[in-house]
Amino acid sequence: MSGGLAVGVGVGVATDELLRLARAAEAVAEQCGDLVRRVPALRTGQHASVDADLWQLEGSTRRAAERLGDIATSLRAAAGLYDAGEWVVVTAIESIAAQAAAAAGLVVSRLGIVVVPGLLGAAAAGAIGWVLAPAAARDELLEGAARLLSDPRAVEALRASLSLVDDALLGALGMPPSIVGAIGETGAGVSGIDSAAGLVASLAAIAGVRGIAPVLVDRVGGDLRRGGDRQEVSPPGSLAERVARIPDADAPIRIERYTLPDGSEHVEVYIAGTDAHAALGGDQPWDMASNIALVAGLDASSLQAVRAALAAEGVTAQTSIVFTGYSQGGAIAAQLAESGDYATAGLVTIGAPSGGMPVTGSYPAVVIEHRDDLVPVLSGLRRDTTAVVVRADALEAGSTPSGALPAHDRDRYAATAATADQHDSAVLQAAVAALPAAAGAGVAVSYTAARIPSPAPN
Repeated sequence: MSGGLAVGVGVGVATDELLRLARAAEAVAEQCGDLVRRVPALRTGQHASVDADLWQLEGSTRRAAERLGDIATSLRAAAGLYDAGEWVVVTAIESIAAQAAAAAGLVVSRLGIVVVPGLLGAAAAGAIGWVLAPAAARDELLEGAARLLSDPRAVEALRASLSLVDDALLGALGMPPSIVGAIGETGAGVSGIDSAAGLVASLAAIAGVRGIAPVLVDRVGGDLRRGGDRQEVSPPGSLAERVARIPDADAPIRIERYTLPDGSEHVEVYIAGTDAHAALGGDQPWDMASNIALVAGLDASSLQAVRAALAAEGVTAQTSIVFTGYSQGGAIAAQLAESGDYATAGLVTIGAPSGGMPVTGSYPAVVIEHRDDLVPVLSGLRRDTTAVVVRADALEAGSTPSGALPAHDRDRYAATAATADQHDSAVLQAAVAALPAAAGAGVAVSYTAARIPSPAPN
């Protein structure tokens, strides 16, 4: 069970408690105002002492209402200043760090001819040592690495470090640190982790890795002409239900169609996470090649597949739609929700590398991530988002994790979603309640996807 669950909005810390107190003060102020409005009717003019008490009660209640209103206003202002203050501090620290990373890149590039041979020698010695080490020693090293990579402090440090990769590269190319700070994420926003990912994707494409190769989609249990397997489903009523409906990568797209109370059509689409066994750039588009393309902001094969499946279901720019995705599917969901091509009515992402992807639309959005999960940090620091962010620890403190990415486990995310459903955060409850509620049962279909094989060389 995940613990330490916290809820915040956007990039700031959780200011929900201040806002909740503000709403409580406003509610009590309204009740006081209602009481003030009722007092005059109680005065009869026959009992001077009673009327005097009522005059005093009315005056005291009016002053209390005004005071509570002032308190609510102050609380809301404090919440706004708290978020703004944190953003100013974070931005200043990032700007300094970006310039330091650029300076480090510049130094390393100048000393490369001296440093690289030593690094290569150390790497070779390490590889030989690994091969010769007893199996028990290798297992112990792997276990230690797993513990380190599941430590929330190490994960946050990695998130910050990844956001500086592009700055170091620019410094290595000879750009002055002051200019790097001016054009980076905290400046003009010209460069960022997506730039570094784009470079990686370009190099991968040259090497034959097909992260943006075209795809074909088909319905499970049929084809695009003859329909396919369809099942009646009830509308999702919670975050946990949405997580439970996210499909596996063998049929990575699930689309549910409903009718809203006003008679209009509504669609819920669920998108799978990365297939850990998929060959890089192979037939399966839910692979690491698509992951790199997504972080780089390119038209990844998996992104193309979801678009094609929605088109096959007749989804148009006017169709109400909620996107829900896990891991790679969450990054796809965020990009489609913000694309402007759909009438986005909601977004839910789980363990997604979508921190660098803006989420600023006027729709309810919930981001769920584990502090000890490496995957969400791969897109760097979160920016430009109005989403409600739910964060929790997937692993118990001091526990020995099993597997390469234990905190990324979908079952653990399902437990976190169930905890979030019970959380008393007003902003989280409001976001979930704002997701469209269908009038009755709907129909679900699933889709497979595959990259189109590359033509054989002549």
